[in-house]
Amino acid sequence: MKKAFTMLELIIVMTVAAIIAALFIPRFSDSRLREAADQILSHIRYTQHLAMIDDRFDPQDPNWHQERWQISFKQCVDGDWYYVVGRDINQNGGVDKNGSAVNPSDGKKMFTSNLCTLQNDESDQILISKKYLIDTIEFGNECGDNQYIAFDNLGRPYQSTMGSDSLDLLDNDCNITFKSSDGEFSIVVTQETGYARLSSLKNY
Repeated sequence: MKKAFTMLELIIVMTVAAIIAALFIPRFSDSRLREAADQILSHIRYTQHLAMIDDRFDPQDPNWHQERWQISFKQCVDGDWYYVVGRDINQNGGVDKNGSAVNPSDGKKMFTSNLCTLQNDESDQILISKKYLIDTIEFGNECGDNQYIAFDNLGRPYQSTMGSDSLDLLDNDCNITFKSSDGEFSIVVTQETGYARLSSLKNY
């Protein structure tokens, strides 16, 4: 004679399965938001690392400071957000492809134009609106007027690369908030040391 599950046993099994799912299977949106925060934080630290191993000081060039390594957050022509990592090797006010960094995770350039149509040698990780649904980036007043952070060979953060050696050092910690339909998170770049950390993460 075959034995069957009783209704009570089925309810118990379903309840236990639901509890396990709630505890150990994170929501996709939570995972996506955390992944975005981890990636951007990692690339800010990578920018600082590049600056510390590549001293741009040149006593023969009065504009040498314009070539500091930086991570710059920009908007595509359609309003989406992306960022580039590199240095302004031509001292023309922005990072171009020749001066961009190579992404260690995929070996591609951390650069694209504001059309945001990637070339074969450009990393898709920098398109944070398309990849992570980031729709708003807010820079605190302490970050300065520019939407980028530059670093010197000591790892110190600058709000601009247009001043002298120390003129544009951050006066306070720079808070950058990233918002999406999933939630929001904030990254702080610490004054003086340039240490970057995740200060908050909130799911909607």
